[in-house]
This record gives sequence, structure tokens and C-alpha cells, in this order.
Amino acid sequence: MLVLLLALPATWGDEPKSKEGKKEPSPKEQYAALVKEFTTKQQALLADYRKAKGEEKQKLLGKYRTVGKDFADQFLKLAEDNPKDAVASDAYFWIVQNAVGSDVYKKASDKVMALLDGLSVKELLAKINRMQGNQAIYDAVLNRAEKDAKDPQASDLVAWVATHAYGMPVGGKAIDLLLEKYPNHESIEEVVGLLGDTEQGDPATKLKKILETTSQKKIRAAASLALGKVLAEKCDGLGDKPAESDKMAAEAEKYLSQAIDLYGNSNEAQRKEAEGELHALKTLRIGKEAPEIKGGDLDGKDFKLSDYRGKVVLLDFWGNW
Repeated sequence: MLVLLLALPATWGDEPKSKEGKKEPSPKEQYAALVKEFTTKQQALLADYRKAKGEEKQKLLGKYRTVGKDFADQFLKLAEDNPKDAVASDAYFWIVQNAVGSDVYKKASDKVMALLDGLSVKELLAKINRMQGNQAIYDAVLNRAEKDAKDPQASDLVAWVATHAYGMPVGGKAIDLLLEKYPNHESIEEVVGLLGDTEQGDPATKLKKILETTSQKKIRAAASLALGKVLAEKCDGLGDKPAESDKMAAEAEKYLSQAIDLYGNSNEAQRKEAEGELHALKTLRIGKEAPEIKGGDLDGKDFKLSDYRGKVVLLDFWGNW
């Protein structure tokens, strides 16, 4: 017993300590410290950027965008030193998110791709919801969503790809899948807005499909606005085909007017956007009479655009900041 009691104090409180006798931080604490250091450096660069001018401003912007590379090696070491700790996957995902182009990015990306198969759908969502992806990750996540289609959260994987990669082919595929299998998903309204701002694929067809399949007022309003914008944009490319342009404009006007009615007083900002788009369509598109412009010429003499009616006029708008 005496021997045992003498031995016990050597094991009590036996925790990892540094050479100075201080307790070593846990992997989780090391990760948090690195993230804090990275964020602090980013904020400092951003503050300097706001004060700088000219070329110095551009240099600081470049540093801000690539500051993650300075920390990539430390995050990789943390992951490799603690391969069985949950922090390892956090570190690999951090590198993919913040250190694109670093020397260790490829290695981290490969690790992330391997992790995607090992995580449950719920765990995977928790990881990707905090990050931007890349082509390989978007493909892998969408494939996982199709593989685990019966999982209740598979639709959230599809929505993540649809809203993060909407300007890429894989994003278009995700949007198609979302509209086909999950037309009532909460992200549909966001997807509708994205479709109105992209020229990828055939957004008009997708938006018309949404209008045909949904009865939700807010989604119908958003789809009508987005479709009106898409069609109005197409009118600009038909300046030498007035008949086709007028037909396209009439269709765009129909959907923009529909959006205004659907928004009503429920979303003033979106209704005003639709009203602005409709006003521009009716008055500013190619082929319409230019609106009146009044101003002063280089000699300070007042003039109106209508003073030059019947003449070829070149308007040069410029500004200096």
C-alpha cells in the first residue's frame, strides 16, 4: 500500500506541459488561436486598405485576398499532428476555404474530398455551410446528394450547390435538380433571384417552369421579377430587329407588372425594383425616344438634348472622383 501511495502523486494531474511548465493548449484551442490570428491580420489589412490610396491600396487588397496562404502551413501541421481529432477536418476545410493557391492547398483539398465520403449528410452540411467550395467539392457534394437522395437533408446539399455555384455548369445542374425534386425548398426564392442575374444556360425557361409549378406568392413574385429582368436584358440585343424586340419587351412588361402586383405592400424594396425595371423598359430601351437631358456645355451655356433633334448626337458621360 505504501508503495502504491507513493506512486500515485506522480500520475495525478499528469497533463501535457511545455518546457516552461505551462499546460499545452488543446488542438481545439490551437485551431481557435490560429483563426483569431488570421482574422486579426485580415482586419488590420482592411483598416490599412481603407486609409491607403493609389497603388498602395491595390497592393493591400492583394495581400488581404491572399493572407490565408501565410497560415496554410500552420493549419496543415495542426491537422497532421492531430489526425484523429475532429480539429483535423476543420483545419483541412479551412485551408480549402481560405488558402486557395497555397503550396498545401492540393493536399488539403484531397483530404477534404476523402472526408466528404466519411461524413454523414448532417455532418457534411455543418462543414460546407461555413465555406465556399471549388469545382471538385461542388461535384462531390452534388453526387453525395444524389447518392443519399432518401436522406431528409439531401435537398439541403443540392440547395448549397445551387446557391454557391450558380454561375457554373454544376450549379445549373443543381438548380435543375432542386426544381425537379424539391420545388418547395426554402432556398428556391434565393435561386430565383440568382437566375435573374445570370446568363448561364436558359434562365428564362427555368423561371417559367417555377411559375408553372409553384403557388407560393413570394416565390411567384420573385420569379416574375427575375423573368422580367431576363427578358428585358434580351431586348438590348435585338436593337436591329425592332419587331422581335417589341415582342420580347411586351412579354417582359407582362412579368414585371405581375411582379409589382404580387409584391404589393408586402415587400416595398422588391416592388420598387420591379417598378424601376418596368420604367426603364418602357422609356430607355434601344429604339425608344431618348429622355430629355438638360445641362451646361463646356462654355457654361445651358442646352437641352431636344435642341439637337434631327441631328446625330454623341453623348459622353464621365466622372472624376
